[in-house]
Amino acid sequence: MISALWTGIAGLASQQTALDNESNNIANVNTVGYKASRVSFADLMYQDSIGKGASVTSAEKQYTQGSLNLTGSSYDVALDGDGFFVVSNKNFSGTSENYYTRAGNFRMGTNGTLQDSSGNEVQGWAVSSALNVTSTNSNLTSFTDAFSEIAGNQVIQFSNKIETYAAKMSDYTTSAKSDSTELSGSGIKDQSAKISDIEALIKNYTSALESYAENPDQISSISSAQSNIIDYPNTGVSSLDSESDQIYVYINGNKITQNYISTTATTAFKAEMDAAGITTSGTTTDEEYNALASRVATYKSLADEISKITGLKAYTVDSSNNASTSNVDVLNGTIKIDSIIPGTSFTVGDVAEVSGTTEQAGTKTTLTNAVKGSGEAGVKSAMEALKNAVAGSQQDVYETADIISDDNGNALSFNTGDTISFTLNGVTVTSDSTLTDSSSAIQDLVTKINSDATLQTQVEAKIINGKLVVEAKNAGEEFSGVISFDSGGTTYTKEKNADLSGNTGANAEFMQIVSTVDQTSSLSSLQLKLNSLGLTDSSFGEFSVDDSGVITMSQDGVDFVVGQLAIAQFTNNIGLEAVGNNLLAATKDSGNPMYSINNNNGVAVNSQTLELSTADLSESLVNLMVFQRAFEANSKSITTADEILQTLIGLKR
Repeated sequence: MISALWTGIAGLASQQTALDNESNNIANVNTVGYKASRVSFADLMYQDSIGKGASVTSAEKQYTQGSLNLTGSSYDVALDGDGFFVVSNKNFSGTSENYYTRAGNFRMGTNGTLQDSSGNEVQGWAVSSALNVTSTNSNLTSFTDAFSEIAGNQVIQFSNKIETYAAKMSDYTTSAKSDSTELSGSGIKDQSAKISDIEALIKNYTSALESYAENPDQISSISSAQSNIIDYPNTGVSSLDSESDQIYVYINGNKITQNYISTTATTAFKAEMDAAGITTSGTTTDEEYNALASRVATYKSLADEISKITGLKAYTVDSSNNASTSNVDVLNGTIKIDSIIPGTSFTVGDVAEVSGTTEQAGTKTTLTNAVKGSGEAGVKSAMEALKNAVAGSQQDVYETADIISDDNGNALSFNTGDTISFTLNGVTVTSDSTLTDSSSAIQDLVTKINSDATLQTQVEAKIINGKLVVEAKNAGEEFSGVISFDSGGTTYTKEKNADLSGNTGANAEFMQIVSTVDQTSSLSSLQLKLNSLGLTDSSFGEFSVDDSGVITMSQDGVDFVVGQLAIAQFTNNIGLEAVGNNLLAATKDSGNPMYSINNNNGVAVNSQTLELSTADLSESLVNLMVFQRAFEANSKSITTADEILQTLIGLKR
C-alpha cells in the first residue's frame, strides 16, 4: 500500500508539470516568435515487475516554423527557416552576452542602434568606420543639404562584403557659367554644353556602377578616353582668305562647319608674324596680315564649335600636339579633339577646307582609342571624369594691360629691372629682372610657376591668347594667388579680371562615399543613424531589410547599406536554454552558433512581417483536459490506497 501512495504522488507531480507546461503555452499564444514546448513522460524504476510511477524527462521546445503575419511596420522582421536573430544585453559595466531569439519586433533605440522590444541590441555586421570619401571640398566629408542632385547610387554585393557607392552633387545647373570667349581655342564651353556634358557623364558613371554590381569579381581595369587630331591643309596666305570660304569636319555623322571669320590684324599680330618668318615687314600687305589673323580666328572658332558637342573638348595645338593658342601655332591648322567621357568613342569623318570653288581635304589621326574599363577601376575612371566636369578648376585670368598698370589702372611702361611676381600660400616666384618687355616677363613667370616644386602641385600657369591664366591643378580646389608688378621700386598688387576669370567646369560640389559592410569582421550592434555613421548630416532615413538580412536606410533618394543581420544556426536547437524575454542561451548541448558570410544565410528574412507563436490554443485546451483527468485519476489512486491502508490498520486493532 505504501508503494501505491508513492506511485500516485509521482503521477501527480508529472501531471502537474505537464499542466504547468501547457499553461505556459497558452499564456504565450500571442507572444511573437514563441516556440511551444512539449513534455515527455517516462516510467520510473520497477520492483517485482511493477513500476513506481512516472516522471517528466524533459520539457522541450518544438522548433517548427510559425505562421508569418504581414504587419506593414518597417522594423518588423521574421525568419522563414532554421535560424535565430542575435541580440546583446549590454549593461552599465560594459560587459555583454549574446542571446538568440525568433522575435523580430525590432525598433530604433534612443542611441540609434537596432534593438529588440526589451532594449537588447541586435547584432550583425556593421558599416566600417573607414569610409572612402572623395570630395571636391576638403571641409565636407559627409552629404549635406547642399548636395541636392544624385550622381549615382549602387549596392554591390561580394562573397564576403557589401559596398555602397553613393555620389551626389550640388545644383550644377545654376552654378555652371559659360567660359569667356576671350579664351577662344582653348577648349572653352558654354553653359549649355557644360550641363549636357555632366548629364552624359552621370549616365556613364551609372553604367559603370551597374556593370560592377552585375559582376563584382570581374578584372579591374581603367577606362581611357579617345583623342583625335584633325589637320587642315593651310597652303599659304591666299588659302582661306575670303568670307565665302569655310572649314568643316564630320563628327559622329554630323557636319560641323565654321565660316571664314573676317578680322583685322593688330600691330602685335603683325610683329609676331614677322618675327616667326611667316611674313616680311614692309613687304606683306595689310590684306595678307588680315587674312592670316582671320584664319587664326576661324580655326579657334571651329575648336569652340566642336567643344559644344556633348562629351567633346577641342583646342588648337602646336606641332607637338600640345594645347596652344599662339598665333604662329594656330596657323598650322591643327585641332585636337578629346573625349571627356572615358571609354566612349566618337567618329571623325571628312575634314576639309573650302576656298572659293576649291575644296582641299585635310587629314585626321587617332592618337588614342577609347577603352572601356571594368570593375572598381572602371568606376573610378567614370567618377573622376564626372567630378572634374562638376567641380571644374578655378581659372584666374589676367590681362597684360591690367598687370602693367598702377593702382588706379593707368598704363605703365615695362623697363629693364621691372618684375612680375606670383605668390600663393607663402611661396613667391618672380620673373627675370633683365627682361625688357612684359610678354617675355609673363612667359618667364609662367615657366617659373610650373617648375616650382611647391606651386606645380597646386596650380598650372599658361598663356591663352596673350593673357596670363593660372588654373587650379585639382578639380574643386580653390586658391588665392596674388600677382604683383614691381616697377622702379614700387610694387602694385593686381586683381584678376573678374569678367574673364571663371571655372573650367560647372563650379559645383561633388562627393562620392563608398561604405563597406565586412562580413569577416566581428559581430557588433547595428547603428542606424546616418549622421552617426558619417554618411550624412541628417540622422534618419527609411528603414528596410532584404531577404538576406541586409539593412538599408534610404534618405533623399539614396540607399545606404548600414549593416546586415547576423543569423545564427545551431546543430541542436533543442539544446538551447530558454531564459525568458523571448531569449535563448547557447549551451554545450546546442553547440556554438554558426554564421554564413556569403550573403546566403540559408534562411529567408521577411521584412514588415512577424512570426507568430506556434502555441495551438485548441490543442492546449484538449491537453489541459487530458492532464486534468490524469491528475484526478492519480489522486484517486492515492485516496484508494489510503482507504485500504486505513482498513488494514483497523484489522490490526
